[in-house]
Amino acid sequence: MTEEQRQQWDRLSQMMIYGLEKGLWNMLGEASLAVVGTVGQEMLEVLEKEWGLQVEGSDPKELMANIGQLFVEKMGIAESFDIEKEDSTVALRVVKCHLMGIEAKLVEQGIQPFLCPFLNIAMAALRKRMNGATTITQFDVDPESHRCFLKFALLE
Repeated sequence: MTEEQRQQWDRLSQMMIYGLEKGLWNMLGEASLAVVGTVGQEMLEVLEKEWGLQVEGSDPKELMANIGQLFVEKMGIAESFDIEKEDSTVALRVVKCHLMGIEAKLVEQGIQPFLCPFLNIAMAALRKRMNGATTITQFDVDPESHRCFLKFALLE
């Protein structure tokens, strides 16, 4: 695949993700967020089998750092990320995600993005690690600063 073909493939993939998210939101509204679990579980299985991600027994902060590292260093999905851990929460700040164009269009239309790879896999990994006792408490997309903020509550 040439570089130009790769760019066109990326563009087509982004159009498909955008269309799927918008279509699901138009049909189901906030109930669309229910797909986060299924999408995340499928993606998590790939990261565990093919990339060696360790979920069982991992500290939640370390788990989020490992996921961020895979996305930034191995896949090039974002420029960087930071992890914050406080008491019973863990948060992930993502800088310059490759999918920000899609998320910006969705936010502009009043649609909460939900097919974010960071969100989907982080949620699935934390739920697996915490035996389901995890929920997302904040997901902010800021197209102007090209940053996203994801915060999860760890419900022990």
